[in-house]
Amino acid sequence: MRKLNQSDHENVMKLLSKKPAENLFTLWGIESYGYEADIQTLWGQFDSSGDLIALLCKFKNKYTPYWETECNIQKFADIINKDTNEKEVNGIERLTKEIEPFITDGYDKHESYYYAKCDPIHDLNHSASVRCLSKEEIPQLISFYQEVPEFKREYNPESFIDQMNNGWSRIFVIKEDNKLISSASTVCETSVAAMVSGVCTLPEKKGKGLASICIEHLMYNLFQENKTLSLFYDNPEAGRIYKKVRL
Repeated sequence: MRKLNQSDHENVMKLLSKKPAENLFTLWGIESYGYEADIQTLWGQFDSSGDLIALLCKFKNKYTPYWETECNIQKFADIINKDTNEKEVNGIERLTKEIEPFITDGYDKHESYYYAKCDPIHDLNHSASVRCLSKEEIPQLISFYQEVPEFKREYNPESFIDQMNNGWSRIFVIKEDNKLISSASTVCETSVAAMVSGVCTLPEKKGKGLASICIEHLMYNLFQENKTLSLFYDNPEAGRIYKKVRL
């Protein structure tokens, strides 16, 4: 086992691209920051033929493991255990369950979320009532979020703009009388996948299928680029919307 670098990139993508939606956060980190940035470190295990069979990614204080075949779980756990700071382990549930018994002090288990994904399908409709938000409209988006109880919090406009400039996020909205009434966004967008986020509708406009229209329009745009869509959610109401549009 060793730290990974740019020369390993082809092997890394070959491994992670087997499940691009499930590995979205790791793929996004690699595409965004590469292998040498202080914000993240990657380790890999190789088989006797030199093929990468397992990977551990540390992004900030979050560790995400991934493997397809049998590997030395203890070696990954040793890396995590040497980190004396507060840390989390995220990723595919069957893998985190395997590594958790090997992890000792200082480990915060992550919260549980529902998960769904959708590979590209091509019989979707896109609505003329939905359009992609511009960077100049971010203040209006933040004002809209303040009117939706579950989204009411402090936001940094520059964070939205940075994500849009880097191609990490797109925001699709519906307006009525020049006022935002519903939205759906992508986050952690990579060359092969993206995650759905920011799905909301003004309370007085709920029940009209507006969020579903936004999501389907978002799906249409991403699937035109052959990207897989994933989502993690803890809101059952959101789950019903996602299932309605086949996620």
